[in-house]
This record gives sequence, C-alpha cells and structure tokens, in this order.
Amino acid sequence: MPLQPFQKRTVVRWMASATPPPASPEDDGVLAAHLAYLGGLVDRGIILVNGPFRQIDDPRLRGMSLYTVDPDEARGLANDDPAVKHGWFQIVLDEWMFPAIARTLGDRTDVEVDVPEVSH
Repeated sequence: MPLQPFQKRTVVRWMASATPPPASPEDDGVLAAHLAYLGGLVDRGIILVNGPFRQIDDPRLRGMSLYTVDPDEARGLANDDPAVKHGWFQIVLDEWMFPAIARTLGDRTDVEVDVPEVSH
C-alpha cells in the first residue's frame, strides 16, 4: 500500500469552565483581551482559524481554534489567553491528522455576528 502524506495540526476546544466566575464589570475587557490575543496569534500564523460554536450537543463547548504548532506549544499559548486566566474557559486539545492535499476553507459568509472591535 502506498504511503499517504498527512499534515498535523492541534485542535484547541474552548470549554466553559466547570466553575465560571460570576459576571463582573471586567467582562467586556476580558472579552476584548481574549479576542485581541487570538487575533495576534492569527496574525503570527500560529492559529489558522478559530471561532465560537452554537451549542447543539454539548453546552460546554464554546469555540475552537486550529493551531499550526505542536500540542505542547498550543497548550501553553491557550493557557496564556486572558479568558482562560480569568476562569471563563478550560481547554481541551487533540492532535488532528488529515491528508496533505491543497485545500481552502473558502471565503463564503454563512452568518454575520456583531463582535466588539479589538486591536492586535
């Protein structure tokens, strides 16, 4: 059987914390810092794509990021996220392998979401 080349990426799932902090006046700042932090990782090529989920089967699942780095580095970066440090999220990692063929996720728009403006 011929060998099939595969790529490896790290999937970071953003899960709701088992004991989330109560709502506070800091929440808008934490959200802005979280989005700016992830945007900076996208700009640096460390995250390929990321975004929130609409929960269907698991209400704890809040979002996902696809990292280009190995699981150990992705874990360290995700744990440095302001929202993780604030107690909003727990992270769950998996290494994903898929055939190494040219592909794109596309540029279609399925939904528009109002998000705060952030600088990164």
